[in-house]
Amino acid sequence: MTQQISGARRTLSKIKQFIRHSMVAAASLLHRAGIAMIVSARKLVRLTEMHTIDTTSDRFIIGLPELHKKIRHELDLQRREYDSYSYFHGYPYQSLGILQVFGERGTEERFDAYDLANLIRKSDHVLDIGCNCGFMAIYAAFRTGCSADGIDINPYMIRVGQHCADYLQMSDRVKLIAQSFLDYKTERPYSVVLSFATHWTDDKNYRVRLQDHFLRIHAMMEPGGLLIFESHSADVGNPEFYQALEEMRGHFSWDGCRTMARGTRELYLMRQIAPSS
Repeated sequence: MTQQISGARRTLSKIKQFIRHSMVAAASLLHRAGIAMIVSARKLVRLTEMHTIDTTSDRFIIGLPELHKKIRHELDLQRREYDSYSYFHGYPYQSLGILQVFGERGTEERFDAYDLANLIRKSDHVLDIGCNCGFMAIYAAFRTGCSADGIDINPYMIRVGQHCADYLQMSDRVKLIAQSFLDYKTERPYSVVLSFATHWTDDKNYRVRLQDHFLRIHAMMEPGGLLIFESHSADVGNPEFYQALEEMRGHFSWDGCRTMARGTRELYLMRQIAPSS
């Protein structure tokens, strides 16, 4: 009986996964159709205003089909070649509305919800850990003028982000790196670090103690630099998570947190405490 129940649960889980995957695939197709309509609408405007529009003034919209062709190529390669876990059914985990890139969580919405426009300055050098496509790093540079690096172990997602950075003509301010955070080293310290639910990953490529995650970040930061840290949903209410945080009081200072995502995550603004000489 126990085996039958376990088998039924596995079957139900597979059915739910298939339904979710099918819904995401359908949403992606609708999204592609929407892009085609946006581009077609802009071409009609160009036709009516041809006497006042030069050949480059609508590049931001008219060039989208070519950009999205490159993105689809990277996603196709990922499906065929990548043998590790792919988030959001093989699509970008983050969306990027300014370039109509399909994804699960909205970059622009999260940027505003986390109040990053008031936390990141033009003079900042930002690191986004576990950046997926690097859209938060790209958008931070786009909105604030800062320089930003993004690191993620998935090379296909990194290339998707690089295509977008190139399209926005921001490659001089945004650097995206396909590498494990465990292996990453930097010669220039960061004034702001983003760690959004990346202190352990579902693909199991990064599983360290939370304290070790913080210590690695601490070593990469300028004295007094800002760490913007988001918990996982599983961390909320977990005594071990809060105990690990408290053990970091000698390395970072912070006062309380903000609840995000309908109370399922917590956001901490933490200041690096420089080691005493």
